[in-house]
Amino acid sequence: MTLDGKLASRTGVSQWISCEASRAIVHELRGRMDAILVGSGTVLADDPRLTARPPGRRAATRIVLDCRGRIPTECLLTQTARELPVLVVTTDRSAPEWRHSLEQHGVELLVQPTEPGAEFRAGVEGHASVDPARLLRDLRTRGMTNLLVEGGAGVLGSFHDANLIDEFHCFIAPKLLGGAGAPSPIGGIGRESPQSPFEHVVVRQTGSDVYVQAWVPR
Repeated sequence: MTLDGKLASRTGVSQWISCEASRAIVHELRGRMDAILVGSGTVLADDPRLTARPPGRRAATRIVLDCRGRIPTECLLTQTARELPVLVVTTDRSAPEWRHSLEQHGVELLVQPTEPGAEFRAGVEGHASVDPARLLRDLRTRGMTNLLVEGGAGVLGSFHDANLIDEFHCFIAPKLLGGAGAPSPIGGIGRESPQSPFEHVVVRQTGSDVYVQAWVPR
């Protein structure tokens, strides 16, 4: 994120906020994960591959939360689903035709029942979405123990509100974007006070960025 806490500009431009050294650390993290998770908004905005470059010790399953069935079959994740696993987590509100199209490209679907109480609040208040706690239970049954939640703000906010994040990796670049419409890293409801939830924090410089790593006590 930028020095003023923005993930992207008000027009959605985010490449590149972090420096090359920071991005290398992210790729190293990806190479240690069982799965990497983003929301459909990130796929629509950035069309990412979510791979580790160079490849790491593990080939992470790439997970997309898409309760409404928004990601296109032409995106890079769908087009490479037969090379590296892609799991799309959706709800029973998504169109059956869209689900079938993804499966034809080798994408695995996990369909959850709609739960109005589990909201991402990613700019659409009251929109029923994927329950992050239920998702983690599903991933555990698949033998997954390390999940990297990359974003965007709505997805990170839902995990943060549910107190389901164990470890934070924050890269702060000496850049400014400003703008009330520019997204910050964590959406959702948020906390009522700025009390620190961390038991241990490490701060160091990586290239031109500041890298903050923090652990939540369990």
